This record gives sequence, structure tokens and C-alpha cells, in this order.
Amino acid sequence: MPSTTRLYHEHPTLTEFEARVLRSEPGDDGSLHVVLDQTAFYPTGGGQPHDIGYLQDAPVLDVWENGEEVVHRIDGTELPEAVSARVDWDRRVDHRQQHTGQHILSRAFELVLKASTIGFHLGSEKCTIDLDQLDLSPQKIIEVEDLANRIVTEDHEVRQSWHKDVSELPESIRKSFEAEGDIRLISIGEFDVNPCCGTHCERSGQVGLIKVLKLEKNKNGTRVEFVCGRRALQDYRARHEELGSVARDLTTDALDVRNRVEALRSEHKETRSRLEKADKELRQLLTQAWAEEARKESSSMLVKELDASRQSWMSPL
Repeated sequence: MPSTTRLYHEHPTLTEFEARVLRSEPGDDGSLHVVLDQTAFYPTGGGQPHDIGYLQDAPVLDVWENGEEVVHRIDGTELPEAVSARVDWDRRVDHRQQHTGQHILSRAFELVLKASTIGFHLGSEKCTIDLDQLDLSPQKIIEVEDLANRIVTEDHEVRQSWHKDVSELPESIRKSFEAEGDIRLISIGEFDVNPCCGTHCERSGQVGLIKVLKLEKNKNGTRVEFVCGRRALQDYRARHEELGSVARDLTTDALDVRNRVEALRSEHKETRSRLEKADKELRQLLTQAWAEEARKESSSMLVKELDASRQSWMSPL
């Protein structure tokens, strides 16, 4: 089986390259599966989705590893022997920010809470890491965020190194594991060292803001939802606009929405209490009036009509 040279490891900022088609075959869905002699397209793996882009003018829809090969699924039926390719840079930047941010955040959780990361998923909008601990306090989460963002602002170099054997790995490595073949380590200054096959920023400052959004129980641990960089900006912008809209409807300042809502809740409770009291008093007065009318009239038909009317009026609010 031919092998594909992975350009995305040694040249993570490379977006355009030339390659030779080693083989291609039609897919079941009318697409074409293409193996190149070299590629800058990252294949799905390690919790990180694949790159997208173009081979010639054909969109690259999926990329995966098949042994030593990297297979590209394209929206097309044929390619020349030599192709020009380009990787979608915006998607690559996003994935680099999220993945490097995950390394920093996982290490921060380890240092602050002694919580180890046992899973990672880079989604299209949000990212998650799974921790092996439950009941994380809000104050500790703030400490984790502060530490992670301090590492970002300190702008540490992000380096990669290759090792032939597990015995060569430094003691400071965050994750213990067993592996065969070459091992790639990602180091963020002196802060974190971790084996990883993904694409990363060249410096921690390129990650941008790291923000934890949500915690939820996941089996015997905690799932942490977070965003970094551009995603953090987009999330902040969306929340700011939504909060601002609510504040305008309540004719108050955005940072005073909670107090305004509490005041409205209190007013609502008081108004409902007064309304229920008035309704009770009204029903009592109507009952007395209907009883008095019934005594004055000897006609049983009138009594039935009054009773039906009373039932209608006495239905709860």
C-alpha cells in the first residue's frame, strides 16, 4: 500500500500545495476517493475533524486515514495525475485554536483540580472535554479559566517533537499511554507536554480567549463545554446582543437585567395574590346575590338558570 507524506505536521500553515495522484476509485455516493503522494489536509482523528478545501476545482468533502494512506473524498469523478490543492484556512485556524486551547485547559484542570481529561471532541460550534471528577465548584472553574488565559497571554511557543519509543518520553508528559511507532509530542512552553496528532497554533497567544460555557454530569465524571478564539468572540457577541435586546425591552441596563427581572417577579407575585383575593371576594358576593334572588323567586326554572349562570361565573381564573 502506498504511503502519504503528511505536510500538515511539519508545515501547519501550508494552505496550497502540489501533489501527485497515487490512486483513485469511485465511492458509493458518486464521489471519488483519492490518495495523494503528499497532503496538507488533516484527516479526522484525535477528536479533531478533517480539513476541507479543494483538489483542482473539486471540493474536498472528507479526509481519513487508511493505514499509511490519507484518503480524500471529493465531489468529482476524475482528476489529472498532478493536482493543485488548497486547504480552507478559516477552518484550519479555528481547529488550531480549539485544539491548542484544549491542551491548555486540560492542563489547567489538572493543576487546579487534579482532574484528568479522558475525552475530547471538537464540534462545529462547541468543544467538550470529559474529566474524571464530579462536583466542580464555580470558584474552582474561575481559577482554571484564569490560569488557562494567563498561559495564552504569556504567549508561549508551541513545539512538536518526535520520539521513537515510549521510554524516550519526558516525565512531565500529561497523558500516559502505550503506542507503537513514532510518537508526536506537543509542548506549550514549560506548561504542558502531551502526545497529539492534531494541528496546533505556533504560539499560545494565537489561541485567544478560552471560556468555559457549561458543565454537566457525564457518567462518573464531568463534561466541560468550552470555546476558544474566534468562537469565544462569536459566543460573546451573540450573548451580548441577546442580553442587550432583553435589557431594552425591560428599559434597563444590560448588567441590571437580573435585578429588573427579580423586581418584575415580585410585582407579578403581589399582583396575582391581590387578583386571587379579589376573585374570591367577588365569587362570595355573587353567591350571596344569587341565593337571595332564588329565595325571592318560586320558579324552579329560574333557580336552574341562575345556578347555571353561577357555575359559569365561578370558574377559576
